[in-house]
Amino acid sequence: MNRTPHRSSSLFAAIVLVLLLGWALRIHDIDARSLWADEGWTMLLSEGPGLDDVTRTLAADQHPPLFFAAFRLWRSAAGDTEFATRAFSALIGLLAVAGIVQLGRGLYGPLAGVLAALLLALADNHIDLSQEVRHYSLLATLAIASGVFYVRWWRHPTRANRIGYVLASIALLYTHYLGGFVLVAQLLHMLAFARPWRRLADALFLVGAACLGFLPWLPVVLDQNRLRWDNPLYYQNALPNSLDTYRAVRVALLGSHYGLMAGLLLAGLVYLAYRRGAGEPRVRVRLRPAWPTLYLVIWIALVVGTTVLINERRQFLTVRNFILVTPPILVLIAHGLTNLDRAARGLLVGVIVVVGLTTVDARRHYPDWRALTRTVAAHHAGEPVLMDVWVGDFPVRYYIDRQMGDATPRVSLREWRDAYREQFLPHLLDYLQQIDSFWLVYWGDPALPEYGGVIAEAGFERTATFSIDHLGSPIYSFRYDRTTGAVVARFGDVLTLRRFELPASARAGETLDVALWWTADQPPGLDYSISVMLLDAEGNRVAQQDGAPLDGASPTSAWEPGALKYDAHRLILPAGLAPGEYALDIRVYWYGDGMPLPVTTQGAPSGDDAVLGEVTVLP
Repeated sequence: MNRTPHRSSSLFAAIVLVLLLGWALRIHDIDARSLWADEGWTMLLSEGPGLDDVTRTLAADQHPPLFFAAFRLWRSAAGDTEFATRAFSALIGLLAVAGIVQLGRGLYGPLAGVLAALLLALADNHIDLSQEVRHYSLLATLAIASGVFYVRWWRHPTRANRIGYVLASIALLYTHYLGGFVLVAQLLHMLAFARPWRRLADALFLVGAACLGFLPWLPVVLDQNRLRWDNPLYYQNALPNSLDTYRAVRVALLGSHYGLMAGLLLAGLVYLAYRRGAGEPRVRVRLRPAWPTLYLVIWIALVVGTTVLINERRQFLTVRNFILVTPPILVLIAHGLTNLDRAARGLLVGVIVVVGLTTVDARRHYPDWRALTRTVAAHHAGEPVLMDVWVGDFPVRYYIDRQMGDATPRVSLREWRDAYREQFLPHLLDYLQQIDSFWLVYWGDPALPEYGGVIAEAGFERTATFSIDHLGSPIYSFRYDRTTGAVVARFGDVLTLRRFELPASARAGETLDVALWWTADQPPGLDYSISVMLLDAEGNRVAQQDGAPLDGASPTSAWEPGALKYDAHRLILPAGLAPGEYALDIRVYWYGDGMPLPVTTQGAPSGDDAVLGEVTVLP
């Protein structure tokens, strides 16, 4: 008599543990990677003072608005950090883990529901998509929700289940257009199994009600579809129908242990009953009831088959789109596990958990835009930032705003190409003639074959170069400054200081940002260090900073004669520094012997230091 309550308590405890595991895996290292292109696009699309602005923006995009509008509300409350923004998707992903319990339970019983949740909690592809600011975790969650209410309506056609199904299905369509495949699969299942005819009419009414709720957005869909195929920006990540693509999808759906998972999936297509007699246990195979299994099979076959067929004509296939069939696949695998006897099931579940926790099958590598822009921010002093990284300029914008301030002037050269077309280069030249320096975040040939000549024509030289590596491909951040022939001071017969900038005043405890521009008079041969010093009226050093140019990123041994080089130093003033006038000096020396290069200013020797100017320390 106490067996059922005890079993219910055990299942409840198992569900709680699975949910905790699912949350831990989705929150682990959630902000370790910088935002990638599509996430930056999400940040841009969800901007605006109100939800109506977001909706209007989405109407000109390729997606429906629900996720972006909901995310707009979330970021208003939680903030814009990587952790806060991605936590939204992680929470939605956790709801999918909870929801698949009900889907598996409704189709095959409580144990299947718990096992399906465990499999989803461990699914690397779902974890990966739950850690990015995109709508795929919501797509999976609402597909599960629509399925849950569909199965509930199938078993108990109550008003609550009807309303739940219609609302979940409408939300699914407003999240991603691929969600329509789920409704079509349900419609085919209804036509095959819904009896008597009165019940089929009820089923058709529910699907019709969901479609009616989507009807106001249909004109937008048609307009989007008219334009979407003409812009390669939308489908640059699409994959062809090929063996490599299918292998990637197989690993994303079944993991690297796909042989085991495929075997369990096949076992989930039937029902196994064990009868023990005098000898060995006998297994009886049944196919009924057929409607739960065929519902999942239709769901999987329709999504996969339609995607492959459409992709032959209009390439749009991505691995992440197959998150839509992850729920039915995992429920079938869970059913396959329930078909095994207790010992075999326990062993395989243990293997699946160990493999799931010790391997990673689906974790994409994003360009580290955060690190690239952090380098620019470290030496940025209000100059414009030009971006030519294709759709990568979306996350670059995000990091520019966060690291340098949202007032930082930034230009997307990709957008300028689209807007000005044949007038792009003249417009760029006109813009460059109005500024004195700029940064360029660039992915491609460092020679800038398209507009390098325009930059030179505007009077600029590349004065600093930083780069990060992304899967063997470098991504650059260049600094450009106007060429100058001025001479501030010469250091030996090796280096010439052409220009400098320093603040006129500062307070004790603050940091002085000193910018220097150099040329080499001959190949330096050695890596020289620059000493930036603040001297009081008696010539005593009150602050000093020594280091190679650009914190070692621009060693003098690599300088070519005549090439202008940008250098920056940060001098921290002591907290107790008395107010007054102080002189800022610089010295150049080789760390090997510490001997400074002799300084010449205005053609006359001036000792070991060059005095750049005075700085007022304010009270």
